[in-house]
Amino acid sequence: MKINANGQAFELAAGTTLPDFIRSRGLAPERVVVERNGEALTPSETLSAVLAEGDRLEIVRIVAGG
Repeated sequence: MKINANGQAFELAAGTTLPDFIRSRGLAPERVVVERNGEALTPSETLSAVLAEGDRLEIVRIVAGG
């Protein structure tokens, strides 16, 4: 299946979970905020979502600082 994340196209196996995709990008699922198809996901949704054909993701890494 094909998805788009942060403006880049990806070809993934059917059934790929959002946490697995995030980890494949070198990020920790619990340290990002995700918008899927224009809607912000809650942390629990991010950790349980299964990606679908045509999904559009915006993934932003959470950074603490002062």
